[in-house]
Amino acid sequence: MNVVELAPIVKSLEVKRNPAEAFRLFTEEMTAWWPIATHSMAKDAAGEKTECVIFEPRVGGRIFERLNTGAERNWGEVLVYEKGKRIAFLFQLGRPREKSGAVEVRFEPSGEGACRVTLTHAGWERMGADAVPMRGRFDKGWDEVFVAGFGRFSGRT
Repeated sequence: MNVVELAPIVKSLEVKRNPAEAFRLFTEEMTAWWPIATHSMAKDAAGEKTECVIFEPRVGGRIFERLNTGAERNWGEVLVYEKGKRIAFLFQLGRPREKSGAVEVRFEPSGEGACRVTLTHAGWERMGADAVPMRGRFDKGWDEVFVAGFGRFSGRT
């Protein structure tokens, strides 16, 4: 069996928030900055709409979207929860745990009322033959979701 080894995706941005506030916005206000109209698991053709994204604030917590039907769709599981400093989670989006990538987000002070937020998405080798195309889609996707969406919402410098 061939193992595909791909470099992690790394995206960084400076925001006009201290680390604790940026962390809070990332985890507690995900619905406000995540583009759920285009980046969700809801099936529009079936009349499903994502109403919110919930990030349970603890190790072992779930990350999921709640639909207008009341159904919930799992996105992942919280692996590390260091309030104001670092969050790490499996990012499953319907894939089994063993075929899921891992995302880590660090919040580091960078000046008065500002911080550097760095997102690293790794674990592509777990996706087998899908690794290369998935990494390409996520690289572009994190530019849209994290750099543009979270950056705009959190006050990118």
